[in-house]
Amino acid sequence: MAAEDRALLEAFLERLKAQAPLLARYRENPALFFTERGVRLFGELERLFQDVYSLKTRRAVALAPRGGGKTFCAAMLASAFFLFRDFDVGIVAGSETQALALFSYITEWLKMPASQETIETIKRSDILGAAGNRIVARTASSRSIRGLHIGRGRRGALLIIDEEAEAEEDVVRAARYIIRTAEPSVILRASTYHKLSGSFANLVENHLAQGYELYRWSSFDIAQPCSYSCELCPVTEFRTLYCKGKSRDSAGWLRVSEIASEWKESSRETFEIEVMGMKPASAGLVIAPEALNAAVTMQSQGFSKEACWAGVDWGFSGMTAVVVIALSGNCVHVTHTEAFERQGIEAIVTRLKQLRERFNLREVFPDSSHPFENSRLRDEGFAIWGASQDSSSTLGVPFSVFKEEGVSILSWLFEKGRIRIPESSTTLLGQLRSWRRDACGHIIKKNDHFPDALVAAMMKLKIMGVGQKHKTYPVTSGSRFFKP
Repeated sequence: MAAEDRALLEAFLERLKAQAPLLARYRENPALFFTERGVRLFGELERLFQDVYSLKTRRAVALAPRGGGKTFCAAMLASAFFLFRDFDVGIVAGSETQALALFSYITEWLKMPASQETIETIKRSDILGAAGNRIVARTASSRSIRGLHIGRGRRGALLIIDEEAEAEEDVVRAARYIIRTAEPSVILRASTYHKLSGSFANLVENHLAQGYELYRWSSFDIAQPCSYSCELCPVTEFRTLYCKGKSRDSAGWLRVSEIASEWKESSRETFEIEVMGMKPASAGLVIAPEALNAAVTMQSQGFSKEACWAGVDWGFSGMTAVVVIALSGNCVHVTHTEAFERQGIEAIVTRLKQLRERFNLREVFPDSSHPFENSRLRDEGFAIWGASQDSSSTLGVPFSVFKEEGVSILSWLFEKGRIRIPESSTTLLGQLRSWRRDACGHIIKKNDHFPDALVAAMMKLKIMGVGQKHKTYPVTSGSRFFKP
């Protein structure tokens, strides 16, 4: 065949291919639809996509880090089932924002020219296909889900529960019923492992008994190839505990230098949960003994009075604890601790005013459990974290939402050697040594007044960006281990 004839034939075949219906072209190989548009599937992500779409796995759970591609892969599966199998798709997430984020990924695929013939209408959280199938996204409430049914005996349905660990258990329980009349029915439940209790934790630990296949990966599984040989890895801890050589052969999108930065700028537990997709710590000490021992100094040093603030844990029936903090160079220093046993607000205010003169103490971060006492401190001229003076909101640090974040920042300080506590602070050190979590990962409320005061003081560091990723840091640091 002449070269000119061959070129004409190839062009004709390409036109036929371009005009072929979506169902015929991609139904048996839906990954082709995405790879032709620049997506690269590999490793556990590819196994998840292929197993679920082929119906080899009808009940799947994906455990992966933040930014690990869970939502993107779920959107690909939703688009593939909707376009090539005429399935209904239901989307539920830990928050309305997360559900709509997944929905927006799907609409990007469906708005492409090649998909237009299969779409009837696209709304903010509802898509209707030309075949009568639909995609619906619902807010994270059992009321919005109750009464919703997809499939209804006429077609198959895919249910996606994204970031399940952030969703209420009654929401997850209600969501699982919306596909009971579909044939076949497929469920994908995905999340980062944020909590030791709840529906997602129970599912991961008992996935086989519940009939689910587990798919899990870490940031190193989806990293760009590492430029270091394993023998010359600058971070031994990465090689032995986390990477284990995976990034030498991976072909993902995360830079290894970014993972190294996240390790450097996060506490170990935060890194393992958010970056590695690992299980949170369960029973055990909150602060490692070796890290606590390394933080103890012989005596308190002198500090600039402009860099001091205090944390307060109220406890009039027992102990009210006050911890004064100073920031000097790379380190946070505990400069003063004091306990008030069964003393009223007048005695505490009087003493704090004395500490104000001694340390130029202006900012106080008390827990929000005692709004009257916090208002009294504000009236005495202290800057109290929380609502403005004309607001009806409660003053102080809300432990119900901040405590674990504060513990994470505090843990980061200990792990990175950025905190110093004088050995004379015996009560604080003693309570830190016995500070524990129970079997469910909850911090035990016992002899923890000084640790709680220290946690309240961490709100100041949160505002400054210390111990958190993607913030401007007020502390100095050396160069990164990995070149960008």
